[in-house]
Amino acid sequence: MALTQAFLAFGLPIIIFLGAGLGGYKIISLIVPSKPNPVKLSRFEAGNIPTGEGRLWFPLQYYGYLLVYTTLEPLIVFLFLVASASYSGNLILFRNLVAVVGTFIVVLYPILNYAIKQINIVLNWELRR
Repeated sequence: MALTQAFLAFGLPIIIFLGAGLGGYKIISLIVPSKPNPVKLSRFEAGNIPTGEGRLWFPLQYYGYLLVYTTLEPLIVFLFLVASASYSGNLILFRNLVAVVGTFIVVLYPILNYAIKQINIVLNWELRR
């Protein structure tokens, strides 16, 4: 009985949601015409069809900062959760929390190191003329 209730509570809504999404996609793809032509397939820049080579190279100057954010944000959220735990008087719980936080730091350190190196690369900040 418990497995049936779990399926009805969690599995059935997921199946209904995915089925409704797939059904809606199929219905819309039947209604909307899909005749490709050169104008539909061409790229546009600011509403105009581009001509020639692009003027500027798109710099990835904030890529390193994005990596730092995505590396540190889960760790900070996890540290807030650890800080709210009441481990006073329970040495085993405190030891386990320190082990988990240490593992997080060891796993995320190479990513953070790579991100900081990406920030310091000057070539990502220059525009090609």
